[in-house]
This record gives sequence, structure tokens and C-alpha cells, in this order.
Amino acid sequence: MQSVPTIARARSLWWVAVCATLFGCGSEEVTAPTTNNDLFASVTLAAAAGSLSDLSSSVPDATGQFIYVVAKEPNGPGVFKVPAAGGTPTEVAAGDPFSQPADIVLSTNGSTIIVADPAAETGKGAIYQITPPNTAATPLASTNGTAPVALDLRQESGADIIYYCGTKDGEKAVFKITTAGLEVLHKGAPLNAPTGIVVANDGAIYLADQGTVHRLSGGTITQIATGLRMGSPAGITLTPDQKTLVVSSKSSDGKAQVDIITIANGNRTVFNNIIGANSAPGGLHGARNANGFTGVYSWIDRVAGIYRLGP
Repeated sequence: MQSVPTIARARSLWWVAVCATLFGCGSEEVTAPTTNNDLFASVTLAAAAGSLSDLSSSVPDATGQFIYVVAKEPNGPGVFKVPAAGGTPTEVAAGDPFSQPADIVLSTNGSTIIVADPAAETGKGAIYQITPPNTAATPLASTNGTAPVALDLRQESGADIIYYCGTKDGEKAVFKITTAGLEVLHKGAPLNAPTGIVVANDGAIYLADQGTVHRLSGGTITQIATGLRMGSPAGITLTPDQKTLVVSSKSSDGKAQVDIITIANGNRTVFNNIIGANSAPGGLHGARNANGFTGVYSWIDRVAGIYRLGP
């Protein structure tokens, strides 16, 4: 007959195996990652949620002076502009045709706002472009029906190219919009429900997908990290040197943080200065220009508001 300690140990090992299988909580979750609060020299609350609700994602312009956010106000869902140093959100475009805007990016010259709305166009989703001061939201026809949820953009051969996560033939997919039209880069497994995407200068695509970070490069998907408690949506971006991923997430006790993942070796630390007082992390984007990321970021807490992170 087995002794009581032996039985208890067996049960404990069984639960660890079940936990790892069902929830992705293997041994890497036992020890909390080291805190690294040197990544961002400053953290500023650009705007409290206030009259805005359903805060989802935001992006700073290349100058770092303004942040654009997708959210909802009494006039309806839409796009709003906030001074990065702090101030009151102003409406850029709200109401029809937006239904549930999920993500936002800017063209590298800052003149065009691009918005992903998975519920627009009679519930099938589309990507829209706005060119202020014109407030009209124009759908990109090739994206209709693809339920886009996450966006990124980078300049290639002098042209801004949009990448996004959405749905194709009932499966989760990664898309690229080129001058020739819509290109499907990957569809189906191992993707579950990616809600964050960032494209590196070398063309590698990183996806934040229900606790796992994937890299899509040359048509092949590899796992970079797993076991993260990602935000909703799962914002992901890169540092200016393109060596480190930055992912919106939560700690084991539910506090907001940003995971810092070294791409070369998978080493993981966390940033939680000031933002750790919150508990509803959302989208995260870095400011881009034609050369890449500038080092200024915006991060959403869906309850608290919009933050500027950076120098």
C-alpha cells in the first residue's frame, strides 16, 4: 500500500500536469519574472477614462505629442485624440460606421488613421481609413468580412503596408494588404485567437495569442513565449532596436504590467511602474516613423485610461 505522503505527492504531480495542459501554467509560472522598471523612463496618465468607455487600444503619433484611441462616448464608438502630456480627449470621428472598434494605427507620416472593427459592416468587420480634418471613415473593400481585430503597419519600399489579424473561412488568420490586394499570410493552427500583432523591420511578424507569443517568418510559425496572462486585447510591440518584445499583460495576482521578452533567448522580465496600480490592461502600440519605432508608446487600461510610456 502506498504511504499517505506518496499518494499526496502523486496527486500533486497529477494536478501540475493537468494545470499545465489546460491552463498553460507550467513551471515557468512558479517563479515570478524579475521586475525591470528601467525600460520606460516616464509613465504619464494622458487621460483618465472619464466620458470614454470600452477603451480598447491606442497609438501615439511619430512626434510623441498626441495619442489616438479607439473607445466609446455618448455619440457612439469611434476615434479620439489626446495630448500625450495630459489633457481632455477630443472626438476625431464617432458613430456610424463604427460598431466595436478594436485596434488603431497611424500611417508613418501621421496623416492617416487606420481602424480595425470586427463588428462593423453588418457584423462581418472591416478596416477603415480616416484622413483628418476629413472625419469620414472609408472602408478598405478587400477587408470586408474578415473580422479584423489587431493591426500593425510598416513602411516597405516607400509605401505603408498594413498587416492584421482576422478571420478567413471560419479560421483565424494573418493578412497583409498590398497594392495588389489582400494576401493571406497564414490561416488556422496553431492560431487560437490572436489580438495583437507587430511587424519587425526584417519582416518577421509577432502575434499575441491567448497567452502565447508566436513568430511568423517565411511562412513558418514558431513559439517565442507562453504562459503569459495577456491583456484584452493583447497589445504587443517592439523596442526601437527590434531585439525585444513588449506585451500588455497581468501579474499572477491580477495587476497590470508589461512583459519584456528578449527575442534571442526568450528571457522575460516585467515593467510595472505606476501601471501596476491598474488591473484591466488593453492595447499597446509604439510610435512609428519610416525607419521604425521611436521609443514612445501608448498603453491602455480599459478602466483607468490612456498612458504614455517612454523617454
